[in-house]
Amino acid sequence: MSKIKSSVLKNIASMKNTFNNEKAQSSNGARAIIINVDDLGLSSAVNEAVIKLAEHGRIGASSYMTGGQITAAEIRTLADLNVDIGLHFDLTGIFPSDLQGSLRSLVITSYLRRLDSSQVTDIINRQLDGFEDIFGHAPVFIDGHQHIHQFPIIRQSLVKALNARYADGSKNPICARVTLPLVNDLKSWIIYSLGGRAWRKLCVENSIATNHYFGGVYGFDANFQKLAALWESWLTNAPRTNHLLPAMHSLPIDIESLGTYAQYGSTTPAIHSVPNALPSNLSPTLIMCHPAVPAANWQDDIKAAREREFEWLMSRQFEQLLQEYEVRLVRWSDITNNK
Repeated sequence: MSKIKSSVLKNIASMKNTFNNEKAQSSNGARAIIINVDDLGLSSAVNEAVIKLAEHGRIGASSYMTGGQITAAEIRTLADLNVDIGLHFDLTGIFPSDLQGSLRSLVITSYLRRLDSSQVTDIINRQLDGFEDIFGHAPVFIDGHQHIHQFPIIRQSLVKALNARYADGSKNPICARVTLPLVNDLKSWIIYSLGGRAWRKLCVENSIATNHYFGGVYGFDANFQKLAALWESWLTNAPRTNHLLPAMHSLPIDIESLGTYAQYGSTTPAIHSVPNALPSNLSPTLIMCHPAVPAANWQDDIKAAREREFEWLMSRQFEQLLQEYEVRLVRWSDITNNK
């Protein structure tokens, strides 16, 4: 374990040295951002949060944990709201398998190359099969619970499985989450150091479209005011995209008390109208979040943090922050549709 820790720290130092050089921001245009809710299916409280946020146009994507709970009515509502649904590949959460265990044990076994690739591939295919059975289509994108999709053995098995299932063009192209840090904080760099650079390289080599920078990382200990400060930091650091117009008001701001950042045919009145045409080389920033509506019928290690996130994302203050930083909320499918 000490060798793994030493290797991680060396990787962090190396990557930080190139961080400022790589992150050149444009001076004009809006900020193209995917706001993605992780852990769809974990509980009805998480599912309800995804739907409510989508109805208000605050998010456009969510990643589903195969083996979780979701109703046919919730699936129809998410489809009506044009929410992109991806696979939240899971070996450390709720999906039952022979490899199910703690994040620590998975890091050790993957970096010591003790994972059986055929076993990993089988679990990947089982989760993809389960996803397709539930939603009736392939996932729009892939990410990993606790970012395990970028670990050694897992990342190679995942790319091979995706190519075997989808590379013939019979189904829509699949995007993938990469974890290049949006802000220069230790936890973000630790996540990226655990296979993030190698995963990005694999995606490029296999023509898998990805986000560019990745934000939303924090210790799940923030109150409402701290969340506001974190989001302002993430939006401040999100690069602008040339030739991308910010959202424009099309209806009076007082149409709805909370307002909405809706687009793509949302069911709520759109007070921000955004044209669908996007630059062909769009590579948006991804900000993950983990909201859940307040509910007493379930428990989770970060339940309180999830409920605070939901309060923040539904707030008027959050919408005003999106306006202030000229955010264009885009979806994963916008990346592939413009290639």
